[in-house]
Amino acid sequence: MPPHNVVAAIPDHMIVVTDLDGTLLDHHSYSFDPARPVLAELARRHIPVILNTSKTRAELTDLQRALGLQTPFVVENGSAIYSADQSACRVLGAPRVELLSALGDARIQDYRFSGYADMSVQDVVQHTGLSEAQAQASMAREFTEPLVWEDTPERLADFAQWIKARGLQCLRGGRFVHVMGRCDKGLAMQQLIQHYYTDNRGPVVALGDSENDLAMLEQADIAVCIRSYSDRRLEPASSVVAIHTDNYGPQGWAEAMTDILNQWGRD
Repeated sequence: MPPHNVVAAIPDHMIVVTDLDGTLLDHHSYSFDPARPVLAELARRHIPVILNTSKTRAELTDLQRALGLQTPFVVENGSAIYSADQSACRVLGAPRVELLSALGDARIQDYRFSGYADMSVQDVVQHTGLSEAQAQASMAREFTEPLVWEDTPERLADFAQWIKARGLQCLRGGRFVHVMGRCDKGLAMQQLIQHYYTDNRGPVVALGDSENDLAMLEQADIAVCIRSYSDRRLEPASSVVAIHTDNYGPQGWAEAMTDILNQWGRD
């Protein structure tokens, strides 16, 4: 944890922006049970919790309800910002049809991978552990294409440069390599806060566990790096107050947020 006076100096406003898989949701079970008491405390204090995830709008519809959230959210690794009721959408990424076209060309270059477009619902269930209904919602991609990389690590580095030359990018998440437009969770977080929380003067706390969360963590005032099952340690920019959890997923999420709230002071 940061020194006590770093968090104790926080003014009476806060925004919490969080990744889901491997962070607020358990990597294997997708449960958020350990975080329920902290979510209730945040709601009691009227501290907004913003979801910023690789998941789709279809997936977030049910998850927002399950988590008791009525806040705007970011989908598909920063590709789009939706209002809480989904009546407004700001697109920052590229349409999926453009990604699939580029990936068709990538196969001609002999890169080996399987994307969501190649998979059945049962394939996605096998790769993710989601239920069939959840897998179908996960497949409702609008701006990204998750890949299972089937080539060498060296070829993945080459592929990243090849896709970049096409005006796109690939990011490594907890399970997949995500091909997407030139946007990220950090830019989306900034734009969401500027649009929906213009009067906010308090700190932004961001929580994530994967490389695709780094841009978000580096734009926050307090970056909570949730311990990852991949054992890759996230290292945000040195200008950010960084907290690294000992526990995985929602357990680490709950412990870090409890410490922050305790040091901030209860009203």
